[in-house]
Amino acid sequence: MNRVHRVAQAVARSPLLWGAIVGTAFYVLVHQRMLGQEFFPRYCAGHPVNYTEIYLFFVGLAVLALKAIDLASQRRGLGLAVFGPMPRGGQSPAEAEALLARLDRLPPQRHDDYLVRRLREGLQYVSRHQSAEGLDEHLKHLADLDRDRAHASLGLLRLIVWAIPILGFLGTVIGITMAIASLKPNALEESMIEVTAGLGVAFDTTALALALSILLMFVQHYVDRAETALLAEVDERVEAELSGRFPALGASRDHDAAAVRRAADAMIASLEQLVRRQADLWRSALEAAQERWTHMAGEAGRQLQAALAASLGDTLTAHARQQSESRRFEETVANLAAAIHLLNARLGDLPHGSGALGDRVRRTSQAA
Repeated sequence: MNRVHRVAQAVARSPLLWGAIVGTAFYVLVHQRMLGQEFFPRYCAGHPVNYTEIYLFFVGLAVLALKAIDLASQRRGLGLAVFGPMPRGGQSPAEAEALLARLDRLPPQRHDDYLVRRLREGLQYVSRHQSAEGLDEHLKHLADLDRDRAHASLGLLRLIVWAIPILGFLGTVIGITMAIASLKPNALEESMIEVTAGLGVAFDTTALALALSILLMFVQHYVDRAETALLAEVDERVEAELSGRFPALGASRDHDAAAVRRAADAMIASLEQLVRRQADLWRSALEAAQERWTHMAGEAGRQLQAALAASLGDTLTAHARQQSESRRFEETVANLAAAIHLLNARLGDLPHGSGALGDRVRRTSQAA
């Protein structure tokens, strides 16, 4: 029975069915000349493209009408008391199953409402985890899913709004093709009626398509605003029904967990203080090491400077001593050479019998 009910409900909510019914009724009125003698027959029944545009328009209008009826019904359902007053102190997560059974006793047409589905999925989360930890994030995720569903529910309408102008352009192409095909150069006056009819199809289909798509977009705008407002109210109602109902939705009522959190906070504070103290000690040690290094580097520089100065002084003294000894040797050699020259001059004044001695003295002076 439930399956038959779901099938009947799906058929009753089919926008294709309602669009076809309303479109057929509209054309019955048009052909019976009950909606005017010229305007509607010309723009709505002048060509098969016009028929297609009108039927698509009524299908899109049926989508919006069914959506608007559903939103109005769900808005009325927001005033129903689903769970009743919240018990003082909240409820245990084990009671989520009883709340789910209460949701199942609601009328079948309410089971697909945003509010009922959101509450059911939230309670299933609590029942599955036997805890409300993370329920807030899960409810936000469910809210995002509902917005995605709302956007997807108008997918057929967005396709129709896109397709109707395309059909208008197609009618333009067909009408111009008809006009060109009807043009007879040898009988222009006779062919002007057919050419004008073809151009009429071109312009009429385009004008009709643009007008219908604009109407659908305006109606869609208001339906979107109504659904957005409904989802905002559902968010508030779900928060009022579930927020604070179970432990761990806000501050936990478990004293042991609170004690553990306090101990963890105290430990974290102690660790932070220890880390800060250790950082201060490391900073002081680094500063002291840097100061000692600077002092040692300065002392080593002064010692190196003194050693280099002493070494350079000794080197200069030795060099000066060597230079002094060299000058004394040169003076001795010069004095010796002068003495030899003087002796040689004296020997030159001696008689010839002393020639051998004079020769040796000369050789000695020359060697010197």
